[in-house]
Amino acid sequence: MIRFIFSLVFIIVFFNGCISLTKELPPLSTYSIDVENKKVEGKYFDISIKVNEPKALSSLNSKEILYSKDKTSQEAYALSRWSDKPSKLIQKNVANFLTNQNTYKLISTSNIKIDSDYVLNGEIQTLKHQFIEDNSYAIFSIRVYLINTNTQDVYFKNFSYKKQLNQNNAKAFVQEVDNITLDFLIDLQKFIQNKLSK
Repeated sequence: MIRFIFSLVFIIVFFNGCISLTKELPPLSTYSIDVENKKVEGKYFDISIKVNEPKALSSLNSKEILYSKDKTSQEAYALSRWSDKPSKLIQKNVANFLTNQNTYKLISTSNIKIDSDYVLNGEIQTLKHQFIEDNSYAIFSIRVYLINTNTQDVYFKNFSYKKQLNQNNAKAFVQEVDNITLDFLIDLQKFIQNKLSK
């Protein structure tokens, strides 16, 4: 009987401890990259562009939001995640932004075989929250390739952005990534317009 009571008390204390531990954990925050719809002056081109998902290293292209305190290591925020892979979020924003410009006949992200005049490929080189001394920065770098499917001409450009944050947390980082992504999309629209005008 004493053994039974001791076992019962042990089980109750054990499970009560587990339950109270889970109650104290804060909720997981999930973030997306959302940019405002901003018009950029541009000329209409009667062409179609297929926007492919940018390539990225698997360590960069996970749902974890990364930060680093030195040049050689990266860590992930424990309670903050992207809603999808960064490459997918960027592809979605590029396609939406270019579509909303109304300067092209068709913008597509579909994997269905659709003949397009141009293909837009990319390689995400950096997307992280970098701590340097007492400051922190949102850093985003991507190389973009605009490929003419008829002539196989390739135009490419590197886009790099680094902006200082007001706060040192994941939410401030994501808000600045939204701003950086808008800057990138405006620059990308100008790049495409420039190459198509030649």
